[in-house]
Amino acid sequence: MVRLAAVVVIVVLAAVTAMWQFGVLPNPFDRTPPEPPVPPLLTSLESGDAAGARAALEAGADPMQVDAGGRTALMVAAQHAGTETLEALLEHGADVDWRAADGTTALMMALRHARTSEVPLLLLNAGADPTLLDAEGRGVLHYADQNSAVRNSGLYPRLRELTELPFAPGWPSAYVVPVPGSTLSSRAAHWPAAPRAYRNGVHEGFDFYDGAVSGAPVEYGTAVVAMASGSVVRADHGYVEMTREEYDEVIRVSRSVMSTPEDMLDKLRGMQVWIEHPGGFVTRYAHLSGIPPEVTVGARVDQGQVIGFTGNSGTEEAADGTQDEPHPHVEIWSGDGYLGQGLEPAEIFELARQLFGSGGLPPRWVP
Repeated sequence: MVRLAAVVVIVVLAAVTAMWQFGVLPNPFDRTPPEPPVPPLLTSLESGDAAGARAALEAGADPMQVDAGGRTALMVAAQHAGTETLEALLEHGADVDWRAADGTTALMMALRHARTSEVPLLLLNAGADPTLLDAEGRGVLHYADQNSAVRNSGLYPRLRELTELPFAPGWPSAYVVPVPGSTLSSRAAHWPAAPRAYRNGVHEGFDFYDGAVSGAPVEYGTAVVAMASGSVVRADHGYVEMTREEYDEVIRVSRSVMSTPEDMLDKLRGMQVWIEHPGGFVTRYAHLSGIPPEVTVGARVDQGQVIGFTGNSGTEEAADGTQDEPHPHVEIWSGDGYLGQGLEPAEIFELARQLFGSGGLPPRWVP
């Protein structure tokens, strides 16, 4: 009997030890503090607790969890929270176009419930599709019409236009033209994907030359503004212009290979500011002559805020010490691709309409 009892005790101890090891039972000898529970994300969002929502995300909360009504965290935030919370959800992988069982999206929720147009604007800037319909066939204007804060805002006419156009997924909308009052250039040679034979390369952005744009003059020192709200990830405050010899060497190296090396192209952009926006998009502003002191890496900037001034840095004219041919150069990137990459001018024209609206396009354009 004693041996049998000993065997039973040994078996029980082994089983308990195994359960301790696999976490089935708490180990009374383990002095490791338990991991704190993940704060309730949806509860924080519904109560408007931005700090609680961010804490939940940083603790590992799933940004794609849904509530009892099938709404994702982003949809709940679009109804109850502000832009900071929505940005945090998008940064952690929330799907901007997830649709509930009734077909509604976060953009629809924002248009119906937001106290200002800033929340739906952020979602459009992040790539939300304004052409989606709910299960009853109702589009975003149905929801916007129920909210005077949106209906009476400057966003509403842009929203109406967007519903009437084909939408290119993977790119944002409701950006502003970086030169206030101006349009894009009327020359396709100033657009992305245009060849640059002098350096064996391809243009990756939009140039704004005086005389080629409509609506506002572009001069040395003309203000350049952020196309959308975001965070500064590059600001070349310490920029030093290339000498003529340095410029010639960049061109020589570029001509010696089949395409402009990235480090050479970066030199040719001159003084730059880069901004990261909701949805992971990055805008680049090049050939600047100056940058406001408050525009530093990590700083938040609002759509339409001045982030630089027109110049000609990085160009042959600047290397020669002149202020000739000043022009902002701006690029819009998604991942490793720039807007317009591999497209024909007519396709870029329509994509630019999605970003900047018809008011940002030239009255006519030529190759």
